[in-house]
Amino acid sequence: MPRHLLAFLAAAAVLLQQQVADAQPFDYPSARPSTTWSNTDASLTHHVTFMDGSVACAALLRLNPAGYGPSYAFGFFCTNYQTTSPCADFLLGVAVVYCNSGALMTSVVAGIPQVVWSANRTRPVADGATAELTASGDLVLKAPDGSLVWSAGTAARSVAGISINADGNLVMVDAANKTVWQSFDHPTDTLLVGHRLYLAVADDSLSAYVAATPPQRYYHLGLFSTTSKTAGAYATYANGSLTVLAPSTSAPLTTIQLPAIAAGTVHYMRLEHDGHLRLYEWRPAGWAPVFDVLRLFPDDCAFPTVCGAYGVCTDSTQVSQRAHRLVSLPGLAYFNDHDTSMRTLESVSEAACKKACLDDCKCVAAQFIYGNYAGDGFCYLQSEVLSLQTSRPEVVHYNSTMHLKVQAARTTTARF
Repeated sequence: MPRHLLAFLAAAAVLLQQQVADAQPFDYPSARPSTTWSNTDASLTHHVTFMDGSVACAALLRLNPAGYGPSYAFGFFCTNYQTTSPCADFLLGVAVVYCNSGALMTSVVAGIPQVVWSANRTRPVADGATAELTASGDLVLKAPDGSLVWSAGTAARSVAGISINADGNLVMVDAANKTVWQSFDHPTDTLLVGHRLYLAVADDSLSAYVAATPPQRYYHLGLFSTTSKTAGAYATYANGSLTVLAPSTSAPLTTIQLPAIAAGTVHYMRLEHDGHLRLYEWRPAGWAPVFDVLRLFPDDCAFPTVCGAYGVCTDSTQVSQRAHRLVSLPGLAYFNDHDTSMRTLESVSEAACKKACLDDCKCVAAQFIYGNYAGDGFCYLQSEVLSLQTSRPEVVHYNSTMHLKVQAARTTTARF
């Protein structure tokens, strides 16, 4: 091979290596004060509407180490629970999103963004809301009318920037790169790998409680010391374990073993409405539960809400039908026909509707409506009952019967 050709190939190889080394990632993980984001800026490349109408608008994005796949974003996220209408309730928070190698969120069929931390979980905002890292260093969320919805409370604390880290932690730092505020210090219902949870309720255990007056404990992980409490102990979620550590030595006090995280995927742990603490994993087909962290003895009946208030549970199954019966009230309807939270059965008979309510411990009433044929109606299963009203078939053009669940009379042969 000619000497000049060898020299050319060598120079080309060096140039290619330099270009690869100098290649910049396409993500946008950080911002400085006096930056504002809106949830209505659809012209931005990081604004995506998904097939079900859910919306993700990323203000900051950190690609995972592989350069594509599940990554963390901070911004506005709206999950559309009513696919017939536009998404209207936005959370400002951190979510797991799926990205291509160009740092573009993709509308994959596998799953919509999963919110793992939010600032306004109890006060969602509508279109036109804005988030701002102010000149004074405060991170604020404002409603469309300009009213303040949430603030990080970091004004005048010398915040120099904000970033979303590779572990999903949203962090504000000062000029010396010291942490001023981080989302990991303000957990909601979700833990990410690296997250610490300080034990504020009890210094001798990691416990789970159900809301009541007073709160009722249903889970207790270990007694760390039989002679003294371990004030300031904290739990940390790492790859493969949830461990309670001593405050001064960081020595493990007790550990729950968890499935390890495979390369190229993401895990999160969520405390759910039924009392379970479940571990979820991103898979090509979407999010999947892979582990139930709280194992109660003897079975799932030990969870506080498995069968609802006054429900009877045995062997992890609901036995509401044994303990209850239905009182039928023809000509009555529920006051609200717009409640989309009710479980709805279509094209069913009245008998099937009543059985569905009896089989469901969370059902306290069933409304059955039909037109000309009682064997083909709609069944609405309700977990809470407020006012009833007289049905007027000549006005609404359907017949309605309310079936209210009451305690069945116990006999000497009844067994629970």
